Amino acid sequence: MKKILFIIAGLLSSFMALQATPPGKLKIYLFLQSQCPCIYNHKETFGSLIKNYGDKVNFTAVFTDSKESNTAMQHLIHDLGWNLPYIKDNHHQLVQQLQPAVSTDCVLVDNRGNVLYKGAIDDGPMNMGTVKHFYLKDALEAYLHHLPIKISTAKGLGCFLQ
Repeated sequence: MKKILFIIAGLLSSFMALQATPPGKLKIYLFLQSQCPCIYNHKETFGSLIKNYGDKVNFTAVFTDSKESNTAMQHLIHDLGWNLPYIKDNHHQLVQQLQPAVSTDCVLVDNRGNVLYKGAIDDGPMNMGTVKHFYLKDALEAYLHHLPIKISTAKGLGCFLQ
């Protein structure tokens, strides 16, 4: 019975995380694993998004490996130099709900829980570090300026989510 209540509480907290975004405030979930070095390819790009859009967007790192230690999660966020909250998706409720493919995938969600964009932060890893398309930033800018989002998904490179 305790286990069932814990699972239900976990599902409710994941659902509430999507629904609890204040009116007009967007949410970006960035899926991570501390052992995946791929996030360092996006350190500057994602860091500038946090800095430039932090007043309009709630950023949250989502760690997906159930064996992830709190120390490892804190170390990665600190090492990246990002000031953002993080959560641990022990039972993959957010992974199942939002369906990211790899570590470093992000999901942009509006205040009603609608997914606006899902996938890579940018295409830098596919172009030897040179960013040609800022997928997440472009989707964010389009939405904020009441324009259609031209690219709503983009394949990212990263470690498979555990």
